[in-house]
Amino acid sequence: MKTLTKLNYRAGRRPGSGLLKSVKSLMVAAALTVSMGMGAAFAAQDGRTDLKIAMPSTWASHGPTVNTSFGARVIYSIYDTLVWRDFLSNPDGSGAELVPGLATSWEQISPTEWDFTIRQGVKFHDGTTMTTADVAFSLNNTYGDGLEPFAASGTLASVVALDDNIVRITTKNPDPALLARMATVMGQVYPQAYYESVGKDGFGREPIGTGPYKWAGRVTGESVRLEAFDDYWGEKPPLASITFLEVPEVSSRIAGLLTGEYDIVTSLPPDQTRPIDNDDATEIRAVKIENVQMITFRQWKTDSPISDRRVRKAMVLSLNRQLLTERLWGGLTEAGTYDFPGYGEYYANRPALPYDPEEAKRLLAEAGYNGEEITIRIVSGYFVNMNRAMQAGLEMWKEVGLNVKLEFIENWGQMGKEGDAYNTSDNMWMTDPGGGMWFSWGREGGHRIQDWPNGEVPAEFLRLGTAIEQGSDFATRKAAYDALLEYWDEEVPAMLLQRPVEAYGVRKSLEWTPYTFFYMDFRAGAVKDNG
Repeated sequence: MKTLTKLNYRAGRRPGSGLLKSVKSLMVAAALTVSMGMGAAFAAQDGRTDLKIAMPSTWASHGPTVNTSFGARVIYSIYDTLVWRDFLSNPDGSGAELVPGLATSWEQISPTEWDFTIRQGVKFHDGTTMTTADVAFSLNNTYGDGLEPFAASGTLASVVALDDNIVRITTKNPDPALLARMATVMGQVYPQAYYESVGKDGFGREPIGTGPYKWAGRVTGESVRLEAFDDYWGEKPPLASITFLEVPEVSSRIAGLLTGEYDIVTSLPPDQTRPIDNDDATEIRAVKIENVQMITFRQWKTDSPISDRRVRKAMVLSLNRQLLTERLWGGLTEAGTYDFPGYGEYYANRPALPYDPEEAKRLLAEAGYNGEEITIRIVSGYFVNMNRAMQAGLEMWKEVGLNVKLEFIENWGQMGKEGDAYNTSDNMWMTDPGGGMWFSWGREGGHRIQDWPNGEVPAEFLRLGTAIEQGSDFATRKAAYDALLEYWDEEVPAMLLQRPVEAYGVRKSLEWTPYTFFYMDFRAGAVKDNG
């Protein structure tokens, strides 16, 4: 696939797969038939594949600004964006070329004004035709409930439909990353009338977009199902349906792939993939994801040892992250930073803070740390290898005198504000340093701002991030970006663990390339079933 405008696609048709079905999958299929109508049961009658994907969890809402890793896998097929990031512009799925999507072209007419020419004749999943009014509404509505702005939208002043073809985006200040921003969830388009009729929550439960697959239902705790949208403006979707099945146990996902119950399984620890490697019909396709797993410190807790940056830094320096990546990730990745190759010329190739237990001891002595308990809360099993990494970390921290306690919880609803730190991760949503660290920790609406002291972005962080966001030339933005990375390593707002490796188990006869993000692409040209 070159670009969405060239439509250089392969159809990828095949007869029904005849996969083995377990009792569980038959029960799920029955539940889906009841909840979505009899049509779903015969979705593959035209010869296209019913693809089945097993992953640890499914997400409850799939609204237009969902930014969870599991939700992202699903919404990539539901929505299109104004600008499209062509991951396949690099054969390994790491491409960062920005090409036309729902906008066929664009023009900057002043430092803060851009005109986007909107593709005509595009249909929403409810059969209505997309208009420039829908585009303007979608971009203006990224504030969702009107209370908490989505961080990616922070530069927008207004979005106006000038006529039936042109939408004008006006930014609050010059925004050199606007095109990259329009290739994220920020640039997704959905129907205004439907959204307003059902509201934010209702839309999240039954979303409508312009993508190649449409919503076909969710069975809570079991699955999410999408069906082909054959009125798609691009080439006909190559799959009849996609079912994302919730299978928390790694062993169950692997077993289901080996028996043919699933076509793809996600979130496999790289050191547990041998059964798939040894099977003639399956294989592992692994890729480093543009994400960093971390332990975020609740710096606003002034009575906690972690309110002192020296203690935070000591925790990082005394954790042998390189050893953990070798043991748990098979040496396929490295200790994490907020510096990503996807930033192109801005990429600093900055190394992570080193393993230095002696310096950690010095910092703890300087801080007057005297064995006070530090509690880390972890949603058990949500992130690959997180439980094992933190359990190994206990011994490393103990060796330098740190008294760390782990509290494992079942789900995010139990997280609350307890503990001194908690597990999470951040994505490189944009192919620009205006995303990532600044996106989460500094930009208006950033979801990590609450963890700064007093819930306020420090003045220096704000100054550097603003220079990245608004800088008018490469040199200014690059200098600010490098300085922000330095600032991070001194203040250590979070303990960056590693850039995770997403190891997919895949049926060999399925042509499909994983991307360096959590998105899973099943458009024509991105998947072909030879089974």
